[in-house]
Amino acid sequence: MRIISLILVLFIIPPAHADLGAARQAYQEGRWADAALLAQTAGGAEGYAFAAGAIIAQLMVEPEIAGREALADEALELAEAAYRIDREHVEARLRLAGALGYRGRYMSGIGAYMRRIPQRGRRLIEGIVENDPNHAWAVGMLGAWHLEVARRGGDRGLDALDASIEAGIGYYTQAIALDPYNPAPRFFLAVALFALGDRGDLNLAAEQLHIAVTLEPRDAFETGIIHEAEALSQLVSDPRAAREWCNRRMVM
Repeated sequence: MRIISLILVLFIIPPAHADLGAARQAYQEGRWADAALLAQTAGGAEGYAFAAGAIIAQLMVEPEIAGREALADEALELAEAAYRIDREHVEARLRLAGALGYRGRYMSGIGAYMRRIPQRGRRLIEGIVENDPNHAWAVGMLGAWHLEVARRGGDRGLDALDASIEAGIGYYTQAIALDPYNPAPRFFLAVALFALGDRGDLNLAAEQLHIAVTLEPRDAFETGIIHEAEALSQLVSDPRAAREWCNRRMVM
């Protein structure tokens, strides 16, 4: 039996690690579909969470890609699978929260609320931040959660979900301080603030956008984010156009 177990370790486990390694390489290069497929092949909570993350990354940096709702559904299925395997897996929780956010985009605000999409997403993110206050991505996602509630729900949504614009900006500011060379939190903070129009801090939005476009990308995801930031930066002098661009992007 021990010999059989050893054979299983030698011939089954290494390919999974190899698949994850190849998935990470594909992610670095922006081959999102390949990254997702390779990670699914690896399986387990880590593999399924990584696959969901690759799809979410594609949704973030390729706003014009066809079949976005189907991709959001796929990301949610993968993230749910990862979470079912290991409810304490940080990446599984993180990707599930992100996938829920994208799923909610294709529902009415009241529909998402009644199905407890935002409530569940918040619990998942807050659980990560409580255990690791320095998790930059989770802290940034919590900021995004608050500002998206403000954008979609207005004052009624903020009251119903105990959210605030100030909290959203605060969490984003923390995320930026934790990972200052990452353009993503700066860009998404700018998008959220421009989308809020007069309710947002447009000077802060312009400032963070300006910094984002000067950063050196570390992978294909950050390259895509900077490309999007450059597009938005062309509209900073026209707040109305910037708001329309950002609101259009937030429902894609």
